[in-house]
Amino acid sequence: MRIKEKQIWTFRVTGRQETNTKSVVSARDVSMVIDEPIERGGTNLGPMPVETMIAGLVGCTHVISNKLAEANGVRITEMDIDVVTTMDSRGTRLIEPIDIPFPDVKISITAEMDGTEEGISAVVEKLRHHCAVSKMLQMSGSRVAETWKINGSTWNAEAA
Repeated sequence: MRIKEKQIWTFRVTGRQETNTKSVVSARDVSMVIDEPIERGGTNLGPMPVETMIAGLVGCTHVISNKLAEANGVRITEMDIDVVTTMDSRGTRLIEPIDIPFPDVKISITAEMDGTEEGISAVVEKLRHHCAVSKMLQMSGSRVAETWKINGSTWNAEAA
């Protein structure tokens, strides 16, 4: 049974400090560890906070791409997503506050899709406008570039 979603809703994520670098975070009935690598004083038992945010971008890209595909008569049969981001760590290293912590975010999406060229083009063109994590990065000043390889052909999308 599919539940009709509200347009505006509230959700909660809670966290508990286990060490100076390790947090246990819960959302709904799911928990995860967020930590730093050993060389940064952590225990390496989970992704760093910034990696968790980029992991959210991967998940959002996947979900919204599939919603857009369905809305445009396209079926995604395979999808792999790779994100490489540049981080200005002066802020997190307490050197100085910065305005744009992630100046460049490059998303590479390799997919197999069934559908018309118009439908596939709509997925590529609309993703950046509907993925909440991508939108948040764009609005913070990050240059978010998507390179799609769909059925062997390359498509590009980048924020203006």
